[in-house]
Amino acid sequence: MIDEYDNFASEVMMSSQPASQHRYERLLYGEGALKTLFKAIKAASEGQGLDKAFITGVSPVVVSDLTSGYNIVENISLKPELYDVCGMTESEILEPLQQIAHERSMADEQIAEALDMMRTFYNGYAFGYRQEHLIYNSTLVLYFSKHLQAYGEYPRDILDANLATDRGKLTYVAGLPGGKLAYV
Repeated sequence: MIDEYDNFASEVMMSSQPASQHRYERLLYGEGALKTLFKAIKAASEGQGLDKAFITGVSPVVVSDLTSGYNIVENISLKPELYDVCGMTESEILEPLQQIAHERSMADEQIAEALDMMRTFYNGYAFGYRQEHLIYNSTLVLYFSKHLQAYGEYPRDILDANLATDRGKLTYVAGLPGGKLAYV
């Protein structure tokens, strides 16, 4: 399993330094480090013991630039049966909230308020075009729940700073040809 393998490549790609484009190309093209890594993964999956690789949190720009080194990949991101694999449904968070309320002797109204707070800030993720129900960001749900369990109150900062959207990346991708389509 590989998560956000392209983070450093994305940082290099978006850098305003003059040499950044050359550094990015060295990472991905020719015999660059990322292309070499994925050629090795591809080779290992062709009878050398690696059955599956799961890669998540990847910029479509980097994937596009990398595909010739790892052209056996199947993008399953938009398969309907996987829409909720990376998040939580409301029913999945309600039971733990009720357990926290019981442990902390919280009133039913407090748990309803906590659920409403989570619904407002953490629900709204969709990984498909025809997804009927939005899902909750599991990292944020756990962040909120841990704080509620430990202190009996909501976290002061309702959004975990570790998950803040990098506006620089969004601006960069939107500026690419066809990049604004990512926001539709």
